[in-house]
Amino acid sequence: MKILVTGFKPFLGEKINPSEKLALEISQNFDFVESVVLPVEFSKSFEILSAKIQSSKPDFVIMIGQAAGRVNVCLERVGLNWVQTEHSDEAGITPRAGKILPELDLALMTEFPIDQIFLELKKLGHPVEISFSAGTYVCNHLYFRVLSEFKNIPAVFIHVPLLPEQLKEKDQRASLALERQLEITGKIVSLLS
Repeated sequence: MKILVTGFKPFLGEKINPSEKLALEISQNFDFVESVVLPVEFSKSFEILSAKIQSSKPDFVIMIGQAAGRVNVCLERVGLNWVQTEHSDEAGITPRAGKILPELDLALMTEFPIDQIFLELKKLGHPVEISFSAGTYVCNHLYFRVLSEFKNIPAVFIHVPLLPEQLKEKDQRASLALERQLEITGKIVSLLS
């Protein structure tokens, strides 16, 4: 059994990214997990991950990203074949709105066992939900590319809330402590083993 877990470097002026911390911590806690931290760049993130998948041949791929404003840890069911953003990536690239891969359908659904994992996590009282939109920025771009090009490997994208220490004064957005996020993502990994 081999699981590949990814996180992202900090972006949009943030000093930390919970997904980076989670990916690194999970790989230290499980000997069958390998982690990679990706740049928040449309093309480079997939190039790096694609090479890693081909070299390590994992049984599962779990991609983690930060989503400011999310209250729960979200298991993304769908990767959209669409990019649309006003924010440049960390390389300064702002792609034109449109399909990621013009020849493919508008969306792909994951084969990852989301429903069973969601039910197990809910039974344990964890703040989780199944989401149907991974957005239209780098997270979704990466997810759609992985779903379209590695169909034989069950893959999922997981969005996590901000950490409390990321909130500025009077910031009312939701947050979730790293320990709780690690408990949830670690449980997902252990359910696959």
